Amino acid sequence: MRRWLACVAVFTALSLFGTANTLSQEFVDPTGLVKETSSGDFVVDGVERIDLERAHELYQAGAVFVDLRNIWRYDLAHIRGAVGLELNSQFNEESLAKHASKDQAVVFYCNHSACPRSAIASALALTWGYTDIYHFPDGWSAWSSSDYDKD
Repeated sequence: MRRWLACVAVFTALSLFGTANTLSQEFVDPTGLVKETSSGDFVVDGVERIDLERAHELYQAGAVFVDLRNIWRYDLAHIRGAVGLELNSQFNEESLAKHASKDQAVVFYCNHSACPRSAIASALALTWGYTDIYHFPDGWSAWSSSDYDKD
């Protein structure tokens, strides 16, 4: 019982830290292409915003999925086959180039539509010359609620 309570306490602490970290993260867009809507969602000029069904179509077609969430969240669970590139510490032009060519379909996602990470990554990829970019704003929250492939 103590071991179970300790696990719950650790998980709760990690969850709270991760949530606080996400909520306190300042929205900084180095490209000027990301806009925050009045509802708190993020849109990217020049990048297609997709829903769960379109994301799944792209997944089945072999698109590269890039998970921009915290490393521990990716390690806990992610879309099967997705590349984990945490926005603030791992995502850059060189790391993306290791996983996708500039003309390859790339889908960026994070936790949910109020998370700016996937929007910022989409905008950066656009400025780096990527031409087939998709912003999946509902990301992990939508995918994890479906019957689609997960790891």
